Amino acid sequence: MRLYIVDKLELKEINKPVFSTGDVYLLDDEATIFIWIGAKCSVDEKTGGAAQARKLDQERGGAAKIITVDQNQETSEFLKLVASMGPMKIVEKNIAKTMLKDVMTGDFAGFTEHVNVMYRVSSEEFEDINAMKMLQVPFSKDSLDTEDCFVLDLGTSVYVWHGAACNVKEKVKAGQWARNIDAERAGDQNETIFEEGDDAEFLAAIDRGENYKMSDAVQLSADSDMEPESEADKIAAAVVDEHKAEIKDADYSVEDIKKEISAAPVATSSSDGILTIEYTEGRRKCPKCFNENKSMIHESTDKTNIILDYPKMYGKKYKCGECGQEWREK
Repeated sequence: MRLYIVDKLELKEINKPVFSTGDVYLLDDEATIFIWIGAKCSVDEKTGGAAQARKLDQERGGAAKIITVDQNQETSEFLKLVASMGPMKIVEKNIAKTMLKDVMTGDFAGFTEHVNVMYRVSSEEFEDINAMKMLQVPFSKDSLDTEDCFVLDLGTSVYVWHGAACNVKEKVKAGQWARNIDAERAGDQNETIFEEGDDAEFLAAIDRGENYKMSDAVQLSADSDMEPESEADKIAAAVVDEHKAEIKDADYSVEDIKKEISAAPVATSSSDGILTIEYTEGRRKCPKCFNENKSMIHESTDKTNIILDYPKMYGKKYKCGECGQEWREK
């Protein structure tokens, strides 16, 4: 099985099924040569594709069938053959250069060149789960459809969105393809799954635009000759500001608060404002205001923390009903 792109009326072999809407491709399994025609390709490219298909056929004695396949009119047979090489991606011409650099070399084209892409995963027109494809759609919230799944390729992260009315086949393929994108890249691109209605970070990623570069880099603070303000100092000051009247008349001081904070599990904050603290035995308490009232600590599923991939199992997150602080425990 070989896949070619018609580049300047010549064939160039590629190793992964990334199809640009502005180009023509040949899929050759020796018995049949499929000519895939992108919706935005030129007449010259169509003519060149047909000529190259005939040339391939003649080199083998003229025994192969030649079948033309228009974009969005792919047959089940064609899609299954493509799927044997990997998930079929149909992308817009403006990002094809970067994507094709990737598939021709086998290397990630580079974070600096990456353009964020959204794909729709829909089984509506496909009876067979192995005859599905990923179709690039505009990088906009308007592209989302409650009956489908969507994959955001953000370069260093891959997000999957499940519409409320999507089906199991779409969820399975979206997850598989997200992991396939992850596996193609060097580094730790871990897919994150969002359900419609619990998808604030997914929607925020769309709002940041297709040219936004996500980064896991940590910005280090400069060294100082002065003793830096500790986390305990910061939280204690916030507590004092919030409950100044109560503290004024109470029999404990700010130093008492800082001591209690220092004895609490070390907390780190993520970009979504949720703290991560070490799990401790005993009664659960809010890491900010130390509320221990069980009825005021609300537990929910943390869709960003996948504990087990199959069957899918998520971690937990907690929210304090007193101060509103959210946190995870590890």
